[in-house]
Amino acid sequence: MASLMVGVVAYDPKVVLIWEIIRDYAKEKKFDLDYVLFSNYETQVQALLDKKVDLAWNTNVAWLRTKKRAPFAEALLMRDSDVDFTSMFIAHEDSNIQTLEDLKNKRVCFGSGDSAQAFILPAYYLKEQGLEPNRDYTMNRVDSDLGKHGDTGRSEYDILEKLKNNEYDAIALATSTWMRMIELGLSGSSLRPFYKSRGYSHCNFTNITPNVSYVNEFVEFMLGMDTQRSDITKMMEMEALSKWVKTGEYELQGYNELEQAMEWLNLF
Repeated sequence: MASLMVGVVAYDPKVVLIWEIIRDYAKEKKFDLDYVLFSNYETQVQALLDKKVDLAWNTNVAWLRTKKRAPFAEALLMRDSDVDFTSMFIAHEDSNIQTLEDLKNKRVCFGSGDSAQAFILPAYYLKEQGLEPNRDYTMNRVDSDLGKHGDTGRSEYDILEKLKNNEYDAIALATSTWMRMIELGLSGSSLRPFYKSRGYSHCNFTNITPNVSYVNEFVEFMLGMDTQRSDITKMMEMEALSKWVKTGEYELQGYNELEQAMEWLNLF
């Protein structure tokens, strides 16, 4: 067979560095692997469905859209950081906002409309509390990176600035983004998280061709990476993982709530 082709969205220049390391490592291990870059997940999902690529490194939103159109699709492998991913709501330190219910009649800003962590799930959490957008609270969104499903984090940084400028009473973003903001000194002393979500699943390697030999070969190759090597360590740092993990029943259940949220928002 020709090289196993993996679809990857180029949301950042580091994506090329990550996959050059993986491809070079695969060549050294006699595993014939290559990758194709896409500008957005919608194009990548279509390419996978059209079998122009063998596997796709998908966000949770891209995975569910693939699964909707190809029910036999498989989620093969994830980063450990994709398991029990969480979102947060952030408010002003001196506000009286302590719970999601306190957002009634408040101004709330979300990130990009295709971001599970910064819009889709946080808006759904408010719905679970009986709060409908633009009925019970004023909703706005910053669609800074549509097509990237929130991968760039750009919209989350944009809404942070709006919160700092008192344009909104609260914002929603990924917990990992908030921690990065703290590390960079961007969070400010006047802001605080007041809600952290349940864990959910994020990215996975998606396959739509059942019972092909390259699936097990790919999984074994990824799981067998030598994490003591400097190049693999560098790749994992850039890709924000400590280890690759197989997608099991627990991880698959972690997509259920997002699927319900996407149905509610008509995102399929």
